Amino acid sequence: MKKNQIVYYLFFFLFFCNFLYSTECNKRILCNQKIVCLNSLILIEKMPEFSEVQKKLERLSKNHENILAKIAKEFHKKVERFKKNKNPILKKELEILQARANAYQKIASDDLAKNQNKLLNPIYKKIEDAIYKVINKDKTIIRVDDCSPGKGVLVNKGLDITEEVKKELGIE
Repeated sequence: MKKNQIVYYLFFFLFFCNFLYSTECNKRILCNQKIVCLNSLILIEKMPEFSEVQKKLERLSKNHENILAKIAKEFHKKVERFKKNKNPILKKELEILQARANAYQKIASDDLAKNQNKLLNPIYKKIEDAIYKVINKDKTIIRVDDCSPGKGVLVNKGLDITEEVKKELGIE
């Protein structure tokens, strides 16, 4: 029985030493890991593709605004006619025109959002690829926070890798 106890104690001791060693290794690994941040707004604004995207979105927005202005102008003309002549047919036309304007506003808003995503996604992908290149160079980085204004990260005491990502993107 004493032999079994000695074996059990020895087994327990080895298990306990292994546990201590593994947690110490994990602590060293965790201590070497970093959470870093970058400012994606700076990156996006500096990319040459972004100005082209802005121009395309502005043209699209202006086009939608012009169409809405035409609908509004037509609406105001009918309102003036309705004020002079309280015709129920004109009233119905005004209701239809107002519904058409509301529907078009939704269509325009959806179209702008869809085009914005379509045009910006390649830029985001390019930034993401550059971030991964920086992360692959520094294996201790475990997370990248976006510290752009309005992104929700108020304070990040980690390293700011915006400049490194800018270099990967080839922008100044």
